[in-house]
Amino acid sequence: MGRRTLLRGLTLAVAAALPLCGPTVVQAAQSAATAVAVCGHTSAQPTLQRGSTGDPALEAQCELNLATKPSRYTPIAADGSFGPATETRVKDFQRCAGLAVDGVLGPQTWAALNTWAAQPHTCGVQGTSSAAESAVCGHTDTRPTLKKGSNGVEVKELQCRLNLAMEPFHYPPLTIDGDFGGGTESRVIELQHCANLSADGVVGPNTWARLVDWSSRNTYCAPPRPAGYSIDGLDTAKYQHPGGAPIDWKAVRASGVEFATVKATRGTNVTDEYLATDLPAARAAGLAVAPYHFYTGSSPDTGAAQADRFIAAVRATGYTGQRAGDLPPIFDLERMDDGSGRCPTYGTVGDAKAWLDRVEAAFGRTPIIYTQKSFLDDCLGSTTAFARYPLQLADYRQSITQPPLPNGSTTWAMWQYTDAAVFPGIKAPATADVFNGTQADLDRLANR
Repeated sequence: MGRRTLLRGLTLAVAAALPLCGPTVVQAAQSAATAVAVCGHTSAQPTLQRGSTGDPALEAQCELNLATKPSRYTPIAADGSFGPATETRVKDFQRCAGLAVDGVLGPQTWAALNTWAAQPHTCGVQGTSSAAESAVCGHTDTRPTLKKGSNGVEVKELQCRLNLAMEPFHYPPLTIDGDFGGGTESRVIELQHCANLSADGVVGPNTWARLVDWSSRNTYCAPPRPAGYSIDGLDTAKYQHPGGAPIDWKAVRASGVEFATVKATRGTNVTDEYLATDLPAARAAGLAVAPYHFYTGSSPDTGAAQADRFIAAVRATGYTGQRAGDLPPIFDLERMDDGSGRCPTYGTVGDAKAWLDRVEAAFGRTPIIYTQKSFLDDCLGSTTAFARYPLQLADYRQSITQPPLPNGSTTWAMWQYTDAAVFPGIKAPATADVFNGTQADLDRLANR
């Protein structure tokens, strides 16, 4: 996927972590000279080793839990005593971060730990589940009822446990500052939705019980996928290859994913660097696959030229649109991908149709249009010109049961419901989709 402003492009711009922004996000250490109290205990970061005690050891244990749980390591006890279990976890982390493995927390390990604890990274080697620990944040074991406006050490405990309980690739970590503001309240509500509790934003006994359980074990709350749609898909581009890491398409397929859309081209002059490997590999793994093109509209009347680049690029991979496993090509029609959120400067219905007509003639398939009703309303005058095309619609709201249809359209084919799904075989989050139909419907669309 391209760097998608409206929809897909919000996924990743940083190799191994989601870009974090806003007042509720922990600020990561940028260098060994930057000391950050990620867990809210202390910013003092002396060299620590087995036998060390006190607040720095407590901060280290808490940060180790935040840093390694995304790789499925069960949290260790945050008790302020640097014993054998802490030493082992330091070594685990040092291996993950590519540091010298000595079990000693020196400046380089602290700097990496600050960053990994504040932003979601994953290790090459996954951890294994072990017995849950009761003290994983180290602030307090009291559990008073908390709500917006509360403050103090109990709120720090709450915020830390929310960071450990909520899947960090979907839920950017909260700042552990002891202030129960709007960001903390929203995160509590998200936890309550996950746990099927009354979603009132108040942390009472039932919410505390579920929070303590999930934060202490090798488990996470992740956003629910849309109900009623049994077939899963995903979208990929260079952002799913952090540091050049390949996608293990066999692992993706084994996880139950049935279809994939793979970034092919952007505008008139960009071909995704992983198109040549990802499209054939996904198809070979048994997924139904579609290449997609990001329409830029940055110059007038370029739709046909953009189509020509797309046609040449995907034909070079062996895609014909007619083979078993080939889904129709996809036209990505959305806002500008420069971060402005503006409508394409020279985007018109006629120019979009020029792309669609040329690609349809080249492959003998009616293209799928990836878009959103609000985009067509705001940028193309609520046009009904695309009513005959199948749709891949993007909408990340959990409050809806299906995406709103553009004017003139009567159904949709794919719904991209999140921009931060985590799949086996992929080293970075991706956008995820569901298919509106049966397996037989998907097979027909994919010439199978």
